Amino acid sequence: MDYRARIIGAYKDQAARRGFSRVTIDDLVDLTGISKRTIYRYFSSKDEIAEGVVDDFLAVLEQKIEAALASAAGPEEKLFSVITVITGNIKLVEPLFLYDLHKYYPHLWEKIERFRAERIQQVFEKFLADGEQDIFRKVHPKIFTASLLASIRAVVNPVFIIENQLHMEETIQSLFSIFLYGIVKKDNGNF
Repeated sequence: MDYRARIIGAYKDQAARRGFSRVTIDDLVDLTGISKRTIYRYFSSKDEIAEGVVDDFLAVLEQKIEAALASAAGPEEKLFSVITVITGNIKLVEPLFLYDLHKYYPHLWEKIERFRAERIQQVFEKFLADGEQDIFRKVHPKIFTASLLASIRAVVNPVFIIENQLHMEETIQSLFSIFLYGIVKKDNGNF
């Protein structure tokens, strides 16, 4: 493993346990055995290492989303594969990790927000616009994705999750369940 990957890995592990802001360069020296001088050869600051962690997380998630879309047969399977990938990867992330990122590194949180918005728009608008009406109700793709994105920003948010003592995986699954199935137990013919 190269130095850059070791530094990012150590930072990510510590940030997951203690939060981004509490990890120091000295911690990274102790954990990796890499000198400060070498760490600063690869990264100009702790902020740059934090950005490397976020970039690495998003790149891995993107690869897994693409693999899920490529491996599933129909649109319904693709959709559930993507949701499974997202919830499976996010359950590895503690709310403190996201809360600290949200609070102390807002520019990196915004990067995550942009990634989620772009991927959600691409996936859902494609499914809804492709006319998969035998599976999905006829709804305007832009309205659906705007509603879903607004809900994700409000609910899959570290502050909301921590304040309400929720678990990340449960929160994501509940939100997608509401959007995919609604809250009514059976079709009563009103819609």
